[in-house]
Amino acid sequence: MQIQRIALFAAVLIVAAETHAMVGGPLFCVGDRVTSMTVEVEQTKLKVPMADMVEGRGGTQSRRLFLTGRYGLQDFADAFVRLGAASLDFDEFGNGFSAFSSSPSFAWGAGMRVGFAISEKLEVNANVSYLGFKAEGEVTRSGRKISNRYLWQEIAPAMTIGYRVSEVTPYVGVGKTYLTGQRDFDVSYNGEQLALASGSESYSDSEQPISPIVGLEWHLPDGYSLTGEATGADGDWSVSIGLSQALR
Repeated sequence: MQIQRIALFAAVLIVAAETHAMVGGPLFCVGDRVTSMTVEVEQTKLKVPMADMVEGRGGTQSRRLFLTGRYGLQDFADAFVRLGAASLDFDEFGNGFSAFSSSPSFAWGAGMRVGFAISEKLEVNANVSYLGFKAEGEVTRSGRKISNRYLWQEIAPAMTIGYRVSEVTPYVGVGKTYLTGQRDFDVSYNGEQLALASGSESYSDSEQPISPIVGLEWHLPDGYSLTGEATGADGDWSVSIGLSQALR
């Protein structure tokens, strides 16, 4: 229900906004003092380190929905903030425990982008984004239960180059994700909490691969644009679709 409400709210904002000529979409910098609003859905799969007592890396999946507001600081630079919802699932939790799965929870993010125009239609962009959300869930095994609370954070620098052909702008690039955050956990056995086995641990993972990025932006009438983007390497991948409108 939380994701559906956010989607409805975001759609109302975009439809109700006064329309203006398109200046720049999600790929190109939006322009000096120009604002854009984007509704974006995303699914991401990453392999991450398991808990300290488990060797190897486990697979995670995250589904996200965002409303992103972007503002042009200069013709060549803009910044954004995003609000939405995200979920987190572990494909496996190790040591025979059941899989971890969280319900969608509040998510937030921010970032900046700088564009270097090579020609009127060709531009190179360098950007960095931050994403954070909390995820809660339980895993069980033979009467033992672990209640987990994650603060999940991603820092993702990227560089792309796009060339506008009529109303379509294909683009390619590379990016990398850095993970950081904290996990709090409470352990119980047959309903009785085991205080000595409970605790908190921070995590940091810089071993995510450098991934290629492929995307396409389709410029629509009245300042709208539709963007699809995919990235992936070594079994990790991310796919996103966004609908934007640029406003003065």
